[in-house]
Amino acid sequence: MLHFIHCADLHFDRPFEGLHLIAEKSKELPRENAQVLSNIVTFAIAESVDFVLFAGDTFHQNKPTLKTQQQFFQQMERLNERNIPVYMIFGNHDYYEKERYWFDFPTNVHLFKEEKVQTFTGRTQSGEIYAISGFSYLHPYISQEMVNNFPIKQEKYHIGIYHGDMMSEHFAPFQLKNMKNKNYDYWALGHIHAPTVLSEEDAILYAGTPQGHTQKEEVTGINLVTIDNGGTTWQTKDVSAITWKKQKISLKGIQQQKSVLEEITSTFQNSEKALVKLSLNDTKLLPKNWLQDSELYELIEYINEYLITHHFQQLVYQIEVDEDTNTEKIDVPADKELLDHLLAIYHEKDIFNETISELATHPLVRQAISLEQLQEESLFNMQRQLKSEISWRKLDGIKES
Repeated sequence: MLHFIHCADLHFDRPFEGLHLIAEKSKELPRENAQVLSNIVTFAIAESVDFVLFAGDTFHQNKPTLKTQQQFFQQMERLNERNIPVYMIFGNHDYYEKERYWFDFPTNVHLFKEEKVQTFTGRTQSGEIYAISGFSYLHPYISQEMVNNFPIKQEKYHIGIYHGDMMSEHFAPFQLKNMKNKNYDYWALGHIHAPTVLSEEDAILYAGTPQGHTQKEEVTGINLVTIDNGGTTWQTKDVSAITWKKQKISLKGIQQQKSVLEEITSTFQNSEKALVKLSLNDTKLLPKNWLQDSELYELIEYINEYLITHHFQQLVYQIEVDEDTNTEKIDVPADKELLDHLLAIYHEKDIFNETISELATHPLVRQAISLEQLQEESLFNMQRQLKSEISWRKLDGIKES
């Protein structure tokens, strides 16, 4: 029997994104990355696993800082003390360059250092022999389908570790049938941040990311895998240090702003480490323009101060208001998908940077705000304003909002 952990896309040194409205209060969040890795190691030790797999993008960049490396190696030493091996490939974010590292990897960490398929063999403490085949990125992109270079199953237990995307030309594309043809017991995939089962019968899985760093990454985890008597089973385990939450609040029947504050704060009953996005609905009875854009930051600040004072660990990072029909909107005879399409265009960094090229090159602007933050804030405010001022209707004349 084999018992191991499949971890991928840890992005150990990645900042938490989308928190520009609470920039000061979010300064401590990078510490949560270290806690996630500690959680993984603690769980591995508690489960007495045979080994741990890191399926690429363990780091968010290919030159992690000295402190980042030190923290990572200290956790690997904890596994080393328990004789738990680690098998690690490098992905498109942390593509391998030996000279980037300040320290030697601990002796229990087996690195795939080539942009070609290699195979490691090992023996568990109970005497089971296994093989692990994989490759690493040495550049930000791999256009070749690497599956074809993997050997056919060689040992009683054979595992493939692969960082890639079926749908991409740049990140080691692959065909599912070619993976199945290798007859492996498990494929530990990386690159897609959501836990995804590509084939249950052949055990081909993305573990997802252990810690969400954006509001889109709500579902996270690692896989605890067991291979026994020719069958493979797995469980997704939550090891995150902080979660992203969406919380809807109805303001039905409320007519005064002070009552809004009471309604919002009363919804927090239990303390948990979470980044919260509030959605305020049913605002018809409130005065027109009851919440100005300039007051949004102040409202968020007030709520977070309340949470701190009352010993809640949540942080509210964004508030959305369901703009009511009290305000007359511009009627646009176009499908609402047009709005999503237009916004998607300006999410492309090259297009956005070209649009603001003159502003972006001004030295004072570059000192005051990063282009990534400027893009994020601009698109957020644009989307909010367009949704509040325009009534989109389908081409058949039925209004969408």
